[in-house]
Amino acid sequence: MTAPLALAGIRVLDLTELLPGPFATQMLADMGAEIIKIERPGVGDSARSMLPSTYRMVNRGKCSVTLDLKSPDGREALLRLVKEADILVEGYRPGVMKRLGADYDTLKAIAPGLIYASISGFGQTGPLRDVPGHDLNYNAVAGVLALCGSADGPPEQAVGVPVADLSGSLYTVTSILAALMLRQKTGKGQYLDVSITDAVFTMVGPRLGSVQDTPGFGKKDVLCRTGYGVYETRDKRYIALGAIEDHFWARLVKVLGIAVLAEAQYAKSAQRWKAVASLDPLIRAKIRERSHDEWIDVLTRNDVPVTTVTTLDTIFDDPQLAERGMILQGDGIRYVNYPVPMQGVDAARHDEPHRLGQDNAAVLGAAGYTPQQIASLSK
Repeated sequence: MTAPLALAGIRVLDLTELLPGPFATQMLADMGAEIIKIERPGVGDSARSMLPSTYRMVNRGKCSVTLDLKSPDGREALLRLVKEADILVEGYRPGVMKRLGADYDTLKAIAPGLIYASISGFGQTGPLRDVPGHDLNYNAVAGVLALCGSADGPPEQAVGVPVADLSGSLYTVTSILAALMLRQKTGKGQYLDVSITDAVFTMVGPRLGSVQDTPGFGKKDVLCRTGYGVYETRDKRYIALGAIEDHFWARLVKVLGIAVLAEAQYAKSAQRWKAVASLDPLIRAKIRERSHDEWIDVLTRNDVPVTTVTTLDTIFDDPQLAERGMILQGDGIRYVNYPVPMQGVDAARHDEPHRLGQDNAAVLGAAGYTPQQIASLSK
């Protein structure tokens, strides 16, 4: 017997665009929730035209309904849909939903059990509340960029993955799931003020312990650790070496056979990290003497943490990711699967996003609108 999907029967109204909101609601869809994506008539989510492949990655299987929320009829249609919804996720700048007459205080009056999540760059309060921004800006405020770039250089835009945006997505989903659990006990929904900056700041948090414990602690202490980093091999490929603990360091030293590294003074991490400027060049020179495959083989056999630095043009062929079932084949495009194999989650059951407005008739018809009214609302 097939296990039921974890969020089967949960309906989500998705009023978000681009990445943070859609990535969050895609996870809810993978868990079985019905996602009704509310889009602007004729235009839709900006990612449809700006980033079409990204759009396909994070909007799989969602219903698409077009409504002009600036019009009285469009707002009224949204209110009608809210009465049958469990969750609403919106990604507008603070104040927009209130101007549209669809803020939480308004909607909870007609749907007391509604869980309403607002995702914004800096949150609904604070001096940056109304400042526009993107992943780069949120990382800058949260301290992420202060840890990027060369060890002795200025902060740099060195995060290729939008970690701030996706941190916001993850905290949105986590908080929604907790709110659903609480609703089972109280019967009431709640408002979730998700700040992308706050979310990614929590991921900087573990570094802040060292900042407080060690005067002068900074980027160099994070990025410069002997035997821990990316190293170029003889055939111009790269390996990621993670000999950070003392026992892994001892195994690495044995494999490399460099006498200086074996000195007792470097057996403990604190001392060898202080000497990174003199020790790491020795390791880099040694790694360049042999090929990528040779190093992967010998270091793996000696139980040293080492992996290939996978390139984006080969990542879909990575055997580890393939064995874990992380790659899903869609209609002419490959998708990334939900990362935790578990009952109640099935990302593979849907692949392509719905066409803009594809579900107007079904969703609005079920809400009581006539075909003529639906045609008018969809313009």
